[in-house]
Amino acid sequence: MHTILPQEENPMLRTISKEIPVKDIKSSPVQKLIEDMKKLLAKEEYGVALAAVQVGEPVRLFIVSGKALARGARNAPDEAKAKNLKSRIPPDQMASVIRSGSSLEPVPTDHVFINPILLKKSRGKLHKHEGCLSIRGKWGIVPRAEKATVRAFDDNGKEFTRGATGFLAHIFQHEMDHLEGIVYTDKAVEMYDEEKE
Repeated sequence: MHTILPQEENPMLRTISKEIPVKDIKSSPVQKLIEDMKKLLAKEEYGVALAAVQVGEPVRLFIVSGKALARGARNAPDEAKAKNLKSRIPPDQMASVIRSGSSLEPVPTDHVFINPILLKKSRGKLHKHEGCLSIRGKWGIVPRAEKATVRAFDDNGKEFTRGATGFLAHIFQHEMDHLEGIVYTDKAVEMYDEEKE
């Protein structure tokens, strides 16, 4: 089982990741890596995406969590909504639902991006707070393009194109940076420590 490595223990974070041959996507090692990454991401309360290089595997692969896809363009934690739901939903079902107006909808599944290419991004930028599972306890304000479109392969080796705005576009750019050996602190215009509860 892989683990998310802190920046100071992971020199791979500063390397350019290599493409995964399309013929190898369905191979046991690649599928095991994807499975491990999904499990690690599921354990993170606020983590919304994970690049393979963060677990020491410098290959062009990242996963966006279903909860991030469900959150859409919003960049606020879901803890307030989760607290409101806890009294009505059994704990084993909490991870599979989100609040949407007055109805409950299933959370989308995690989305796998293999050999992603950033096809285009908007000129307009948004400054949003950003963190990283490889740099715990720190946050920063990072300017990112408001819109981004990525082409990639999924975990079945099927090519797809996905456009995004706001929060999801921000995630795409953060993860694409990881594949190029860049961490968000390189682009942050302001940094701050996580507040202790």
